[in-house]
Amino acid sequence: MIRKYRIICLKRSDWDMHTKDDYITEWYSSARLIYWMPNRRGYTPNQWEAGHYTLTEIDDCAGSFGDWFLEPVWCEE
Repeated sequence: MIRKYRIICLKRSDWDMHTKDDYITEWYSSARLIYWMPNRRGYTPNQWEAGHYTLTEIDDCAGSFGDWFLEPVWCEE
């Protein structure tokens, strides 16, 4: 197993009853998260369609400060 990461796009994710500037402790479970697709080719709301990126691949990802973050996952090599 190797550790990789899904990239969650905060700009495109949605919080039904909260604005993006609100702070709530349940934000992760209450959000409709949007993930980056494999090879940085678009976005998906489906976790199973999300790309799995190595830290080296993430170094090549663009983005503004604070508009995405990583969700760690274990993948088979």
